[in-house]
Amino acid sequence: MKKTILFFALAAGLLIAKENKAQSIDTALIQTYTAFDSAKTYPQLLFASNQFKLIAKQKPDDWVTNYYAAWSLALVSFREPDSKKKDPMLDEADNFYSKIELLDSTNDEIAVLGALLANARLSVAPQQRHGKYGEIASKYYAQAKKINPKNPRIYYLQGTSLYYTPKLFGGGAEKALPLLQKADTLFANDSKDIRKPHWGKNADEQMIKDSKDKK
Repeated sequence: MKKTILFFALAAGLLIAKENKAQSIDTALIQTYTAFDSAKTYPQLLFASNQFKLIAKQKPDDWVTNYYAAWSLALVSFREPDSKKKDPMLDEADNFYSKIELLDSTNDEIAVLGALLANARLSVAPQQRHGKYGEIASKYYAQAKKINPKNPRIYYLQGTSLYYTPKLFGGGAEKALPLLQKADTLFANDSKDIRKPHWGKNADEQMIKDSKDKK
């Protein structure tokens, strides 16, 4: 009887320890996400991205930790002032992304992240890379829409891409606005759970404002 009680006590202790570890990872993700989302300068963004990378290395088998490491690196690359550093940064992002891309083919957020990474690569040299990375992004958009057509980040990224595409090539603020507005209506359904990516709302609102000003 005592052995049975001891066994269940040990099992319960291990379960609690496992739950506490999961909670500590989530807490770290929440704190780092808050820091990244509120960052005003490039160094602040870079610091938060480095924190995401450390969390991913602590929990390498968790898709969410790898997701945020890759996501933050993609966003930091857009702000990186030295163009020569962008591709190495995105190579690092791809290393995190490769861990999760094949992990779950039914996760629309993973597909959206693939599109974001393709857009980041394209932005390094738009004229030279439009064909290759434009097609890769389109593939990921189609994949994400097939899984969840109500994901607002699909339309936010598509609208942003169109906004920065010259009118001569079918882009511009007027073409971007409907997609950005569609994203805006869908952001209202986003969860605030750190394990359910919900980034993009504030940036989308700013893009809508900028698009209206340019019309």
